[in-house]
Parts: sequence; structure tokens; C-alpha cells
Amino acid sequence: MKTFHLVSDCIAWRKNIVNTVGFVPTMGALHAGHVSLIKSSKKNCNKTLVSIYINPSQFSQEEDLGSYPKTIKEDLKILKGLNVDAVFLPSDNEIYPEDKPDNFTYENSLFKKLEGKSRPHFFYGVTKVVSRLFNIVSPTHTFFGEKDAQQSRIINQMIKDLNYNIRFISCPTVRSENGLALSSRNNYLSHSEQKQASVVYRGLKLVEENIKKGNVNVNQLKKVFTSMINKNQNIQIDYISIACNETLEELTIWSKNSLISVAIFYKNVRLIDNIVV
Repeated sequence: MKTFHLVSDCIAWRKNIVNTVGFVPTMGALHAGHVSLIKSSKKNCNKTLVSIYINPSQFSQEEDLGSYPKTIKEDLKILKGLNVDAVFLPSDNEIYPEDKPDNFTYENSLFKKLEGKSRPHFFYGVTKVVSRLFNIVSPTHTFFGEKDAQQSRIINQMIKDLNYNIRFISCPTVRSENGLALSSRNNYLSHSEQKQASVVYRGLKLVEENIKKGNVNVNQLKKVFTSMINKNQNIQIDYISIACNETLEELTIWSKNSLISVAIFYKNVRLIDNIVV
């Protein structure tokens, strides 16, 4: 496995590859969800490159940039075990060089919905770093998880809008045995706390059951979720959304192929989850 810290070394490696290159961008603290993305890349592409970079531009001052889980030794061991071809471990100055102006101004219609309402800075930082990584790696394919459903739709739209010649592949959410969507931020929680936080997924499934029984009133469906979650004193709801799976426009009546997504705080840890019904 090749390990690159410099943009120039990563670009030089890429120039020598004529076949397909799959790219999995991560912020580290790798788990089985990341592994599923990497396996999908290895299945679809001749070469696979994984980046590990905790991107400061997607964190606000109040968020957990300083404490975000860092497990680089364990991450590299996982990547070697998966026979990844290369890993890119850039510094902040490699991604955001001080001597180069920041001219990235991309935005699309999905930015200010759902997560964008709670974290207005977030997708500006995500698209900025992913665009820079795309320009460095020049992948033929890129792999993102459905746990971050809105992010996946925004990156896919950015690829189209900015004319990247990249095939976007979305991979299913990977869950623990109790249903909790795997996330690097789960590291903040003990095993028992993670088990308790899995009530969020059960709440989503309860909404799905109500839909299948014929309840399609969105306000009522949201109450089904909130009434279940509010029984847990340690959990606060940031939002619950029932929206069009493509445009993310909020619905008043459930319609086929809708995205039901939520963000919650378990104590001080913010977790997101979603299902498509």
C-alpha cells in the first residue's frame, strides 16, 4: 500500500495508472461502513485510493473539530488488511495552501435543507474539500454512504454541475446489530449508550410501519417518531424530515420513495440517520 502525504506525490501516482481508480474520501476513525465503501471500490475498480483528512472547513467553531476521533494507526492497519492500493494523508496546508487564493464558490439547491438548516456552513466545507480531492486524485469512480443521504445527493449533483468525469456510487447504510447506523462519532458513546441511541432507528422503522398501515399524513408520522424518542431523557431531536428523496422538498403527505431523515443529540453527541420508504 502506497502512502502519500503530498499532493504532488498523489498526482504522480495517479498519472501512472491507465485503468479505473476508485476513490473513498474519509475523515478516518474507520468502521464497517467505510469498509463497505472500500470493498465496493475494489469490486468495481482496478485501483482504490482512500483519503483520511479531517476537514476543518466543514466544522463550525462550536463543533467537535478538536475532539473528532483520530485512530490513524488502526485505520492504516484496516486499509492494509483490505489491500487498498494507496492512502492519501494530507496536511491542512496541502489541501488549503496559504499561498493560493480560495476561489471555490459552488452551491446547489440542496445546501440549505435538512442538515443545512442546522449546520449552515457544513455543505460549503464538504463540497470544497471533496472538489479539491477530486482534482488531486482524478478518480473514475467515487463511493459515498447512504447514512449521509443529503451529502450523497449534493456530491452527486456537484459532479454533474462541475462536469467531473466521475461515476458516483452510493452504498447502503451499515448498522450495528442493534440497528444504530455506524458513524465515527459513535466512538464518543459507550456500548450501552450506543444501544440506547439505537432507538432512533426503531423510531424510523415505526414510521415506516405506520406508512404501510395507511397513515400518510406527515405531521402524524412525525408525531409517531417524536413520541417514541421523547421517552428517552438522554435524547433530544434536532429535526425529523419527510421529504422527496431527490429534491429534499418537505412533504405534507407521504409519497412513494420519500426520504425520512433525522438528527438527534444523545447527551452532547449529534447523530443522524435515515431510511427511504
